[in-house]
Formats: sequence, C-alpha cells, structure tokens
Amino acid sequence: MTSQGAGERTIVVGAGIAGLAAAFRLRQSGFDVTVLEESPVIGGRMSCLRREGWTFNRAAGILPGSYQSIKGLITDVCGSGAVETIQPRIGVPRGGRVHVLRGSGPGSVLDGIRTDVLSPRSKLLMGRLALDAARMAGSLSFANLGLAQRFDTESAADYAERRLNSEIREFVVEPLVRGLFASNADRVSVVDLFFSAVRFMGGGLIRFSGGIDFLCRAIAEQVDVRTGAGVVAVERGERGATVTWVQDGAERTETAAGVVIAVPGTRVSALYPGLGPVQRKILDEEFEFSTAYAAHFALDERPDCDGMVVPVPRVEHPDLCVITLGHNMDPAAAPPGKGVIAGFWRHEWSLEHTGLPDDELLALMVPAVETVLPGLGDRIRFAHLERWYPSVLRSYPGMYRYVAEFVEHIDPTHRVQLAGDYLTASSTNGSSVAGEAAAARLRQAVLG
Repeated sequence: MTSQGAGERTIVVGAGIAGLAAAFRLRQSGFDVTVLEESPVIGGRMSCLRREGWTFNRAAGILPGSYQSIKGLITDVCGSGAVETIQPRIGVPRGGRVHVLRGSGPGSVLDGIRTDVLSPRSKLLMGRLALDAARMAGSLSFANLGLAQRFDTESAADYAERRLNSEIREFVVEPLVRGLFASNADRVSVVDLFFSAVRFMGGGLIRFSGGIDFLCRAIAEQVDVRTGAGVVAVERGERGATVTWVQDGAERTETAAGVVIAVPGTRVSALYPGLGPVQRKILDEEFEFSTAYAAHFALDERPDCDGMVVPVPRVEHPDLCVITLGHNMDPAAAPPGKGVIAGFWRHEWSLEHTGLPDDELLALMVPAVETVLPGLGDRIRFAHLERWYPSVLRSYPGMYRYVAEFVEHIDPTHRVQLAGDYLTASSTNGSSVAGEAAAARLRQAVLG
C-alpha cells in the first residue's frame, strides 16, 4: 500500500468487476475509497447465487487464462497460487452426441485433427481462420478494441461464407459467437469473432472454487462497499465531483476528489449530466446491449458429459446458445455426486418471451437443454431463472469505429471517469481492464 493518494476521498459507482477493480487500484494508491452499489449483492455479471449446497454463477461462468487483468487482480488481492490454470474441455453437439475437444495445449491440435465434427476439407480451410486471426491479432486489444475498426467491415457470418465454408460457419463460427454474445453470427461483427478466437481461446481456463464471485468478494473485504445505495446523480466540479444517492429511504450528497462511474452503459447518460455530447450520442444511439435469459439447474445426478462449456450450433437449436457444466469446472459448485448446469438463450428469443413468468419460461427451457443433454428433466432438484439486461454490448459491422471515437473523447484530466465493457471488449476482463484504466486516469487527475 502506498501513501500517494494521501487519503483523498474517491467514490466508485457500481460494484461489478469494473467498479471493484477501480476501487482496489485506487485504494492501493492510498485513496480513501467508497463503492456505492444499488443492488443488494456485489459482482454484477460476476455474482453468484447459493442455495442448499449449490452455487450458480449467475452470468459469467468461465475465466479464460488469457484474462491478464483478472489474473493480476487475483494475484494482488488473493495472493499468488490462489488459482490454477487448467485445460478446458469444449463440447460441440453434432449428430446426436456432444463431441468433447480439448481447448488448449498440444492435445487440442490432436483433437482437432481426429474429430469428426468437421470434414477433412473444412479442417484444411480452418488454416485460413488461423492466418486471418494472426493478421488481426495486433489490433485485438482489451485496452481498446476500437483499434480493430479497420477490420470491422462485415459480419462474422459473411466472413465465414466468404473465407471458409458453411460447415465451419455452423459448427465453429456460430457456436463461438452465440456462446459469448447471445446473438447469431449474421448480426455480430467479424471483430468479435476474431477477438473471441484470439483472446478467449487457447490459454486454458482459470480454475476457481466456490463461485466466480470469489474475486469480487475478496476485493470487497478490503474496500468499503455499501450495497442498497442507489446513486441518482453525479455532478463534476473543477476540483472534484458531487455524488447523490439514496440508501434506506434517505438521500445523501457527498463531494469527493474524484468519481469512477462503473455502471451499465444504458444508465450512464441519465446518471451523469456532464457527459460530453459525442459520448452521449454514441451511448444513446450507436451502442446496443443484448438481453440474455439464463436458466440454472441444480441436478441430483450429473449428465454423462465431461465438457465444461458446450456452445450450441444454431442447427442443433435455434435459440439455446450455450450450456455450462459448472461441476466440471468447479468441484465445489455442487454437493458430491450432484450437478449444476446453466443454459443461456439468444437475445431475440429472450425479448420475445419477456412477458412470460419464470415457471412458463423454465417449461420451455428444459426441453431445449434436453436436445443436447437428454434426460435432464428427470434430474432437476430445483431451477433458477436470471433475466439479464443489459447483458453484453451487441456488436454489428461498423460499430467499433464508435468504440474508438468514444475512447478518443475520454479526458484524462476530468475528476469523473467512466469504466465499463462498452469501452472495449464486452467481457469480464474487458470490464476489469476498463476499471483499472479509469483508476489510473483518476489518480493522475487528482494528484497531477
């Protein structure tokens, strides 16, 4: 811990990983930090629900080994050796069964050669994907994915049809895109396809125990976090900022040396009147955020599948995007011999079924999951439904020029800084990177 900040008062709005990363780095620099979170729980999309010995990762379910910001935080907050990197097992449904492939290391190449998920011709064409990914890799930055705007000229589906073939589109491109962004490849920018292939795949998985919120909880033990504190306004001044929030029915206003706003992009404009016109226009008119419904199931018996993540091709099911098998990643996620899985649904399907109550939605979701994991319905002890909006930034061809423009209009001298995955790659690591960057800018703005 340094004394650089000399106890200067700072406030972070939002206790997702972006806000908590910012808060931790500010505290490391000697600032007096308070985090205000409207929800009764912390973590946002890295939060968990615990019930009867089962742990549900409510949104994010995996942490790729390529997540350097997250890994750095884990080391600094929890200590070295707190987690390990393991080889992922990726399931690909085709032909009535789930083909499980190793997702990193030398074995992954061998599995790719041997698998009958793809034809021999498609396996050869996959070399084009690798070459194109290598060409684009230098622009695929967690710090600013807007650097890849010159490649952002087509959808992932159009790229696949142009450079690869329909089989690769259906059993590689679609599952990868749907599994991460809850949208079909004809909607998503090709930049997201390559970012997923380069930055998410190939580096193993970070194995954690007891829920993906472990890092958020560890940070909250070191930083003053107040839940149930709904911020209604942030006003920037010449030498600081004023924050107004409501907690337990009482309104309170406090002035701080600086503020980090780490709330979903959909809320920034209303919360922060001082947001510049260019950034406001981009947030309100050019950025779209997906809706994703997630069904979580506590199982009395584990499915006969040792995959950790099963991205679902649209030809196997048009609306179910991905299944995670939490017990195969985290042995503590379920009681011994029991299972825990989650399914995530496509944006359009989620919107179409918004008005249905949870029990009716779950009645539709169980048969969908059974198309991939037969017999699931007979094993369910209980289920839980999550409705996420906003979920992730919903890209489209040409969107990343707006990301670049938004980042260009960040003023590092302002006492109010923004953090969120709309500033870069929409992911937990993108959020963490944005939080750390906001803390660094605010530190410089306050200390000079």
